[in-house]
Amino acid sequence: MVFTNVINPRAELSRKHQLLETLVKKGATIGANATIVCGITLGRYSFVGAGAVVTKDVADHELVAGNPARRIGWVCECGERLGGDLKCPVCHKRYTACQEGLAKMQIDDGCR
Repeated sequence: MVFTNVINPRAELSRKHQLLETLVKKGATIGANATIVCGITLGRYSFVGAGAVVTKDVADHELVAGNPARRIGWVCECGERLGGDLKCPVCHKRYTACQEGLAKMQIDDGCR
């Protein structure tokens, strides 16, 4: 994987004042040869496909692929792809949509 640190790099110009922080949250997965452009956040348990070029924030549990990376689905904490019902076919955790992406459903609550 590759992380960039400046949006518009030029070898002959000092751009240290333009360095941008990239945040990779707990459980995020980054596939082989993916490029993560600086200044973005990879959400909790998000999944970046191999070779993707990520230019925008990736939401919690979001599955992205391509160049530029686009949402192609959602993934569970265990890494399995979720179907339309947002229930994991392997561990049976259930999710609900929220502003941050997806949130694991508790007994009777959704997003916090």
